[in-house]
This record gives sequence, C-alpha cells and structure tokens, in this order.
Amino acid sequence: MKKRIKTLLSILATVLIILILMPPLSPVLFNISSEKGAIRHEIYKMGYPYQSYFTILQKRESDKSSGSLYSLMLFNAWKSETGQTPYLCYSKKVTEDKYKVDCGTAP
Repeated sequence: MKKRIKTLLSILATVLIILILMPPLSPVLFNISSEKGAIRHEIYKMGYPYQSYFTILQKRESDKSSGSLYSLMLFNAWKSETGQTPYLCYSKKVTEDKYKVDCGTAP
C-alpha cells in the first residue's frame, strides 16, 4: 500500500514539474523554423504559454502572397476583447529556415 502511494505521489510530482516547466520551455521547443512552430511561438508571445501547446492548428489553404492559412482550434484569446472569435494565422516562409506569422480574428 505504501509503495502504491509513493508511486502515485511520484507521478503527480512529475506531472506538476512538467506543467511548471512548460512556459519556459515553449520558446525552446517552438521556434520559427517551421510553420506550426512559428505559429505556436506567436501564440506564446501573445501571452498564452499553455495554449501554445494545446491549440490544434488546422491547415486551411495556401496563398503565395500571404502564405499558408491555419485556423486555431481550441484557442480562446481570453485577454482579447473578441475572446470567443475564431483566430486565423498566416504563416509565410521568409528564408530557408524562418517563417513570418500574422494572426488575427476571423470575420
């Protein structure tokens, strides 16, 4: 019984440490060298560190001038006045290993 409690406490401590370390690790894990990483980095810069991990990015269409269009599913911009409005992000390749991201609310 004591071994089971120790195991459970160890698992809970590990999960807690991972949750605490997620925001500082976000810029390391999500950089601008890939489309999705650049979008997740932009979400992190907007002040939503945990949502950068849990937001689902759904690719919608591509345009040479604007880049690839992604919709952000399960993303709630609670700091914004339009918090429940769907967010869209364009990710455009700038150089071989760099993407530029523009995000905003959907119409």
